[in-house]
Amino acid sequence: MRRLCTYLDRYPAKMVSHLADKLVDRYLPDSANLLDPFCGSGAILNAATSRNFDATGFDVNPYATLLSRVKLDGFDRNVAHDVCEALLSKSLRSKKALPVPWEAKNYWFTKQTLLKYEKLRHVANQMSLYDSREGRAVLLAYTLSVRRCSRADQRSPKPFISKTALASRKGKHFDPFQEIAKLLADLADLHAGPMAPKSQVLCVDVRSSKGLSRFANRFSHIITSPPYINAQDYFRNFKLELNLLEDLIPCGRVASVRYKFIGTERGQLLQGLRESDFNYHRKLLSILSRMETTHPKQSAIVHRYMWDMRSAFSVMKACLQAHGKLVLVCGDNLVGGYRITTWRILCKMLEDLGFSLFDRFGDKIGCRNVPPKRQGHVGIIKQEVISAFELD
Repeated sequence: MRRLCTYLDRYPAKMVSHLADKLVDRYLPDSANLLDPFCGSGAILNAATSRNFDATGFDVNPYATLLSRVKLDGFDRNVAHDVCEALLSKSLRSKKALPVPWEAKNYWFTKQTLLKYEKLRHVANQMSLYDSREGRAVLLAYTLSVRRCSRADQRSPKPFISKTALASRKGKHFDPFQEIAKLLADLADLHAGPMAPKSQVLCVDVRSSKGLSRFANRFSHIITSPPYINAQDYFRNFKLELNLLEDLIPCGRVASVRYKFIGTERGQLLQGLRESDFNYHRKLLSILSRMETTHPKQSAIVHRYMWDMRSAFSVMKACLQAHGKLVLVCGDNLVGGYRITTWRILCKMLEDLGFSLFDRFGDKIGCRNVPPKRQGHVGIIKQEVISAFELD
């Protein structure tokens, strides 16, 4: 498979393919049944299924599950082309529209572009695109077109309207009909073909065991790279795509998804936490007590992150078979001026849950063609640590 262009695989902090390949080759035996509970853009799943392993992915982000499903499911190029042609032609003739239920939509899109998207939404909803492999491929092309047809600066992983974008895009009309057809052709070159054997991707919140009882003791291995404590609004990365996907995917309302991202700064961060939780977090991270005084907002983000990850690990443990293996990929973070060794905290949580470490190595970010000008940035993650555990 050729290297994916950013506009075809737009996803922040995604795992590089060579590391995913390395982890699968290093840790999965011939009979492995793999889960990635934070599958993101599907690097681990793709590495596993390309080697004929059974693989399952979870993610709370509907865009992530759509992207990963198209990669793993594959699709028939000709059928997808026909579905796309039907979507575009019906939308061009449609006198009905399915409005985007988002107050900020007119800030990001011109009136003409928005009208086209709302007609596309109406027809896509009527066609139930998500129910077939080819329909999901067309839906992904639709989703990938959203940023390209917006007023957002195209250079940034997070959407914002810069002076450069205003100057270069002002007065131009970006036609989603043309973009969707082009993007589907590019996706077909990458992903058209048969479905990966025994693979599935589900849009679920791994912090909660609700609906996941059928996966109890199901998996021999978990390999995953969980979210970081970036003290940022993760939802903002995907707000254009998710708001225009509203009503087109069976993954809940955007209004509810925006608060489910682990590591986010949104919502009532300390709601539901008990004093015992705070004390446990302070025990794991000694500087947290000081951070609560100097940076209360950031300390709340850290507390919520630790609580969320502990909840997620408990569910992941229930999904593992006896003596199952869990491989964790994580680095450190800079939050409120405090350097936090996130990987150490998460590893200690796993040990407290009954996991035993049997392997560990580091993977330097500097070896991944990161532009040199970023390597001196104090907030950048310079190394990820791979820690492999066995469930006692």
